[in-house]
Amino acid sequence: MKMLTVFIAIGSNIEPKKNIKHSLELIRTIPKFTLIQESSWYNTSPWGITQQNNFINLVIKGTTELSHRDLFKALQDIENKLDRTRILQNGPRTIDLDLLLYANQVIAEPDLVIPHIGLLERDFMLIPLIEIAPSIPHPIHQTPLKDLTHLIKYRQILNRIHIKKHYYK
Repeated sequence: MKMLTVFIAIGSNIEPKKNIKHSLELIRTIPKFTLIQESSWYNTSPWGITQQNNFINLVIKGTTELSHRDLFKALQDIENKLDRTRILQNGPRTIDLDLLLYANQVIAEPDLVIPHIGLLERDFMLIPLIEIAPSIPHPIHQTPLKDLTHLIKYRQILNRIHIKKHYYK
């Protein structure tokens, strides 16, 4: 199988710096996956349940030979290793790993929709993605991501956390 480019959103509001760093370490161990680039980290207000800690969110770029299903399973396994619980929808979480884009594919399965359903609605997904891949076309709209910010419904980014961007090889 050829290498495909993928983008993954990462978020946490329970010990976020520790859990995000740990998730990145675990992501780098996924077989047939190479981490290429990491966006800046963003301080983000919670959505849905607002009485909880702010989140830190970022997006990473990687390449993989894994199927979308195998990559999704690997990300869920990492969430489980980091004690992700799904008691309250939009509640606090140790880690949230969302597969935003899988090459230029459109996938609609009961438990996985790509491009991610919130990608164009939530600034904390789209803005970090644009930071590292502004010209990538949205698989459905066939328009560069940087030209789709007018579709954002929920603006939750409070500020960029000035953590050095990492480039991997």
